[in-house]
Order: sequence, then C-alpha cells, then structure tokens
Amino acid sequence: MNKVAGVDEAGRGAVIGPLVVAAVSIEADSIERLTELGVKDSKLLDRRSRIMLYNRILELGSSAVCIAEPRVIDGYVRKHALNLLEARMFADVLSRLRPLLAYVDACDTKPERFSAMIARMLDKDVSMMMISSAHKADRDNVLVAAASIIAKVTRDSMVDDVKRRYGDFGSGYPSDIRTRRFIRYLFANGIVGGDDANVSYSSIDEHNNLISITDVSHIKYVNEFNNTKSSSSSNNNDSRDHTSHRFSFIRYSWKPVRSLLASI
Repeated sequence: MNKVAGVDEAGRGAVIGPLVVAAVSIEADSIERLTELGVKDSKLLDRRSRIMLYNRILELGSSAVCIAEPRVIDGYVRKHALNLLEARMFADVLSRLRPLLAYVDACDTKPERFSAMIARMLDKDVSMMMISSAHKADRDNVLVAAASIIAKVTRDSMVDDVKRRYGDFGSGYPSDIRTRRFIRYLFANGIVGGDDANVSYSSIDEHNNLISITDVSHIKYVNEFNNTKSSSSSNNNDSRDHTSHRFSFIRYSWKPVRSLLASI
C-alpha cells in the first residue's frame, strides 16, 4: 500500500459556522485520476461542481473529517493559538488515514514549522509519516485540492442547517455585509437563545467520518481552557457574558462581533 494524502481546511476566517479540516488519502498511482476529474482548489469551483467532485473523490479514496465548533475556535483564538488548533486537527485526520506521505496547506508563516507541529501530535504508531507543508497547496497540489473540496462541501452542509433555521445570512464571513446585518439583527432582537442555538448537523452523511474536536480525549488544551474561570469572570454577572453562550454557531473572538455587542 503506497497511500498519499492531502489535507486542507474550510472556515478558518468565518464568523459563522465551524472550522472543518478534511484529509483525502488515495493510492499514489491514482493521483492522476483526480486531475482527470478536474479536481482543483474548491475556491475555483462553483457549488454544483464541488458536490459532483465530492462524490467522485470519495469513490476514489478514503477521507476523514475533523470539526471544531465556534466556541472551541474562540478558546484557541483568545490564547493566540489558532495554528495549534489547526495542527491538532490535521494530526487527527492523518492519524486516522495513516498515509506514508501527506501534503498539507500551511497556515503558519513558516511551512516547515507547521509540519513539525503536526508531526509532534500524530499518534505514536504513525510518527514516521512524511509531511510536506506549503502555502497555496490547495492551488498547487491536486490531493490538497481534493481535501479542500471535502472540507468545503462538509462545512457548507453544516452552514445550510443554520440558514434553514434563521434565513440566508450570506457567506458567513465578516467581510459580507449581509452577514454583518444578520448578526446585528440577532443580537438587537434577541430572537435566538437557549436551546435554539444548539443547531443539529444531522444533514451530514455518516460516511464522512465526522468527529468534533471537543470529543477527542487527548486534546487537553481546549478542555482545560473551557473549564478555567478567572476570579474576575466568576464575579461578573454582566448579561452580555451570558448572552455570549446563546449563539453556538457564531464566533465571538471576531472584532466585528464584539463591536456589535458593545453597541447593544
């Protein structure tokens, strides 16, 4: 078995929805088949083409997906450790697929440092895996492009669940004026709260091998952070602190959200 994998993420810069990391692993002699299918960076494809290729990619090889919900992302961002979260998610999917060689899209300014981070977090029995990180790998490497499609389609399905409940809020990125208006409307009108924020992602197919990063027992950083309360926060009964737990699909670490909160 001469398996090679590609890994990429979707949703790192979004203000609504999760961060999704996907890996695709196939036999080395099947890589050319991906090119023949027209696999390319998901950002260069329309939605219909991504869905079509998504199914073809799953027919060719194996995939693994790891998901971090917004509250988890916020925990890492507040500790200035978003790259650490992403490396842990990359290591999780690669440990499950166990390729001999993995190509990954580097989020770190130094690709070799990102490779080393991932390598340290791999399961011990796959520690000999070779990892090659590069910027723009989703554009330049067809395996990483395949992973970008799996990640994008998976995340889109999850975001669609939110849209079915609350309406079309655009792309979910803070640069989108529709997204900003949607968030302002939610907070200003208090139309979502409590159990309403516990969005179900049942529309995701089981064969995607989805796993929430919060359910991975070896990821101590998130659990320790979420269980830690400073004396100042424990004594603060400000209603806005309570409000911040009401919208599970929104990232609060984004400055646009904090500025909206401040204006309410």
